[in-house]
This record gives sequence, structure tokens and C-alpha cells, in this order.
Amino acid sequence: MKEQKSEYQNSAIENKKERDNSEAIKSLYRGVWAKKLVNGEKLPIGGSLFNNQELTLKLELDFDTFEEQLESFTEENIKNVYEQNKNLVISWLDKVGSDVDPYTYFLCYQVQQKIHKLLEVVPNTLEHSTKREKKYSNQNIPKLSELKGISECGERAALGQYLFQRVGVESAYVSGICMKNAKDVDEFPDNHSFIVFKNPTNTNSSLIFDIARPRTPDKNVPRILETDVPFTYDLLKNEKDLLVESTEVLQGGKLWFGVGKNVAGHHETLKKDNKSK
Repeated sequence: MKEQKSEYQNSAIENKKERDNSEAIKSLYRGVWAKKLVNGEKLPIGGSLFNNQELTLKLELDFDTFEEQLESFTEENIKNVYEQNKNLVISWLDKVGSDVDPYTYFLCYQVQQKIHKLLEVVPNTLEHSTKREKKYSNQNIPKLSELKGISECGERAALGQYLFQRVGVESAYVSGICMKNAKDVDEFPDNHSFIVFKNPTNTNSSLIFDIARPRTPDKNVPRILETDVPFTYDLLKNEKDLLVESTEVLQGGKLWFGVGKNVAGHHETLKKDNKSK
């Protein structure tokens, strides 16, 4: 019996390790991929241009600080509100010519609104960048709650990922780079963090929620993009320079997301009609 119990325990430990590994913060080139963010965890948030791999800046995820304000932010409540407004959402999306899944769009809108409130985001404000830099200076690891009023993409995407986890949506926090035009050899890519999840209406693509850059900042209209190919960890994990073309689900604007250095020059790309680099 002892031997059987030991085997059972060993099996349980191995299963737990496998589960933990699948949800852990995984490294990308100068970025990370995380399907699950945990309270108290230290999230790599950024680093130096001259460091090829390691993200030296870290953020402590004190999600528990926000729990009191998130009591009503549940899957059941959001779905109830959606059902009450479903026809209006569908009508509005039809009017703007978008075929994005209506509930997905509504959920992103709710998450966008909530993180702006929790992190006290002031639209169209760039004056806080110096204050934010000081929080991370001298290898300090600030808490997420300390970035209220001065948050940028890393903090907002991290909190947004946590909210998706709360309502049972499979998604991932991703940090890497973003470009307006990957073919422009004079453009410097932005270091950027965003959220990725499956496209419920098309298995040949993914959806990127660019949570730190809403289409209409004052009204928090979400910026959601459909990637030309599935945007996955396996696609990026061995790459040092790869960008995927993505199209906004509202009005069709283009952006490129992926991994690489934020330097101008030629970047490898993937798009729907050219799936080889």
C-alpha cells in the first residue's frame, strides 16, 4: 500500500509540475509569454537595449490589493449585462462593419474600462513617464498598485490578463515589440505588452487586445486586432526577429506584433498570403 501511495503521490507531483510549467511565465527573445499571472509573482517587465535576452526590470503583482473593487467583476455578472445589451452591441458592430465576435468585443470593453479605473489611467497623458521610470530605478521592484496614475502597457496588460483569468477566458500576457509598418526600415519598433487569445470565429488566426492603446482613449473603445496567422508561444519561442501582420477589427488599420530588438532596419515578417518568413 505504501508503494502504491508513493506512486500516486509521485504522479500527482508530476501532473502538478506539468500544469505549473504550462502556465508559468515563459521566456521569449527580449520578452515573455504568460498564460497565468499569480498574485505576489514578480513579472519581468522590461530591460536594456544592450541586454540581448534578460528582462532586468520586474513588477510585483499585488492583485489582492484590487480584490475589493473586483467583487462584482465575475463571469456571471458580465454575461448578464451582455445579454441585456446584446442587441445594441451587435447592431453597433454591424454599423461599423465589423464581424468580430460580439461577446468578445463586449468583454474587452469591460476589461478596458475596469483597468482604467483600477489603475487611475488618464487618457492622452504622457507626463508620467519620468515618475514611472523612478519606480523601477536602482533595481527596485515596485508593486502594481504603486503604479496608479503612471501605468503604461506592461502594468495595464498584466492587470488585464488577471481580469481575463477571473472570468475564465484563456488568454496570455505577451511582451515583445510592435510596429506600425514592418516594411519601413526607418521605423523604430516599440517595446510593447499586450494580450493574446483565441479567435472564437476563426481558428486560423488569433486576436490581440492592445489594451494600453484603445482606439478612442477618452471613451475606452478597445483596440482589437486579428492576426494573419495563429499567434502562439510555439511560433515565437525560438525566434529573435519575427513580426506578424494584424488587422484591426474596427476600420481595418494594420499593426505588426512579435519579437525582436527595438532598432530600425529590416524585420522578418509573417502574413496571411506569405506564411514563410
